[in-house]
Amino acid sequence: MNQKVMRILLFILGGILGILVLYKLYLSYLPEIQLLLHFNSKNEALLIKMVRSHGIEDLCFLFILNVICVAVPGLSNGIFCVLNGILYGPATGFIVNWISDVLGQVTLLYLLQKLYSPEKLKKSKIYKLLRSQSYPQLALTIAYVIPFIPSATVSYVNVLLNKTKKSRIIPIAIGTIPFAYLYAYGGDSILHLDAKRLITTIIFIVAIALIAVLILFITKKIRDHQKKEAV
Repeated sequence: MNQKVMRILLFILGGILGILVLYKLYLSYLPEIQLLLHFNSKNEALLIKMVRSHGIEDLCFLFILNVICVAVPGLSNGIFCVLNGILYGPATGFIVNWISDVLGQVTLLYLLQKLYSPEKLKKSKIYKLLRSQSYPQLALTIAYVIPFIPSATVSYVNVLLNKTKKSRIIPIAIGTIPFAYLYAYGGDSILHLDAKRLITTIIFIVAIALIAVLILFITKKIRDHQKKEAV
């Protein structure tokens, strides 16, 4: 069986598994969904109590769903990271988001090595941008912070830049922290209908992403300038 067929089968399998887990969560949270559809301010305390009353089983299903969405190229776990904040609060939501994100990224690294040829990415603009930095490992960590760079692309670069498991996991573990927390914090703000906290979270998300991008481009410009002066 060739790599292309394997990629298609794994994508279909991941999609089916994700849909089944999502359906299980839908059934589990159906009473809360119905209450939300007929929501009024008097039901707020009851809704929060119902949402936060679910146990370890639903937590495990959400964890699995997060891992799948990170590990399968083309999917995104952002909405489920926010959902973890809604269901379990900023602290527990952050832990679930972070661990599942790291595990999903590690799984993605493994799949990319087995099903793709990372060498083909050496002509990619993202690879050239990160490789041209004075500190590629730091640049890679920053790339994991930026939400609009596809995880698969960053993981490709990770495989090319780092040859050991430890050096590959470190940028993942550090780079996924900011948004794992911000998504959970934002989700908790949604549940409590706290517009001020939600707006603050959105501002932080946009600001961190923009700052990360600026750092990458500024350091690249500085290095390019230094090379010209050296010549």
